[in-house]
Amino acid sequence: MLEKIFESHNKWINTTLKFGCNREEAEDIVSHMYLVIGKMLKKGLDITYGDEVNYYYIYLTLRTTFLQMKNKQKKQNKISLDLVLDLESGEYINFNEANDSVEQELSKLHWYDRKVYNLIQDEYSITELSKKTNITYHSLYNTYRKVKDKLKEKLKE
Repeated sequence: MLEKIFESHNKWINTTLKFGCNREEAEDIVSHMYLVIGKMLKKGLDITYGDEVNYYYIYLTLRTTFLQMKNKQKKQNKISLDLVLDLESGEYINFNEANDSVEQELSKLHWYDRKVYNLIQDEYSITELSKKTNITYHSLYNTYRKVKDKLKEKLKE
């Protein structure tokens, strides 16, 4: 059965290329697909469709392999940013120190200011928060802006 699947090798490569990867990645994905299908065939999987191979099953295996590969690449490509370029001054800033400074400054603020800032920064737009809490939009906006300005000043120091 694997030989029959291999007869359409170029078709599998072209299908994989349509997922948005380059030729080398497509070759890797198709090779991995052969391994997966080979293991499944040994376990008794029947991927025939009449006298032909079930192309949909092959497609799903290719697609799943492609998505797994992309997710793995995303995890590997997460870079720890220690230095970030400050666009205003053109100098590099130590990201961890800046983040610690912001966190320290936030902890000094009134609980309301800190809560509004965190909610708008992480979860809600000002409009959404205003609707959920029945606090006026302008009050939330002014609080958020005031905290943001304080944090910017602290970072400039």
